[in-house]
Amino acid sequence: CERAYAIPEKIKTEMIKKMLHTLVVIAIFYGIIVAFFFLFQSGFLFFPQPLQVSPVLNKNVEEVEITTSGGNVLHGWLCHTEEAGPQKLIIYFGGNAEEVSHMIPKAPLFEGWALLLVNYPGYGKSDGKPGQKSFFDAALAIYDYATAREDIEGRRIVVMGRSIGTGPAVYLAHERATMGAILVSPFESITAVARSKMPFLPVSLILRHRFPSKKYAANIITPMIAFYGTDDNIIPPRHSKRLAGSWKGNARLVQLESFGHNDIFESREMWEEMELFLKKLVSDQK
Repeated sequence: CERAYAIPEKIKTEMIKKMLHTLVVIAIFYGIIVAFFFLFQSGFLFFPQPLQVSPVLNKNVEEVEITTSGGNVLHGWLCHTEEAGPQKLIIYFGGNAEEVSHMIPKAPLFEGWALLLVNYPGYGKSDGKPGQKSFFDAALAIYDYATAREDIEGRRIVVMGRSIGTGPAVYLAHERATMGAILVSPFESITAVARSKMPFLPVSLILRHRFPSKKYAANIITPMIAFYGTDDNIIPPRHSKRLAGSWKGNARLVQLESFGHNDIFESREMWEEMELFLKKLVSDQK
């Protein structure tokens, strides 16, 4: 029999030292990555857009300014209908890299409804910095501003959010009385989306901007319709399905075949379903 080769103790010690050294280097490198994401996460999550060109306004479009509880002055536009008297209102919350003035030409698509478009803190000409708290504060301020106006029917307000805008839209539906909610490419939480994109990071521990829509949805009884594109690779469909499945009230989830995250507004089916939803809300309230 051959004698088993015994590794000298000195070599064993050197090997253990090298392994420990490698583990320490990996741990330090990983710690730097985690710290970098924690410190600069707002830059990864939010993409504020300036107001490139002031929109051309007509007699039905009013420029507005709204001050939040934190002192930020928000800038936006209220698109009125041709109807006389107090008007039904849709409050729109845009996507992550969206400056909302581009929605002004789309206001006529919401037939019979006024449309309130206000840029988030740090977006367009609005003061402040983007973040969960500032977005939520903005949502409450926008709603309270709208209900204080005599030309708006306070009991007929619908919230509409797109992508990250579904976060403040869901929060507002939880905190204030709303007639309905329209959600485009929604998610159950930013935490869940970030975890699926970056499984190597302890997202649940370090993320400050969580937008926990699923938690709020479980207590919201207002009717809701949600849309998602089957080809959405920014917010994968499973996140929209989880949010809709958590909604306490009447909820409908509409799948838009072959549409992605950025082209979903080009879906004719979405606009048709949205119109039917709004008409049913009015009919059910009579």
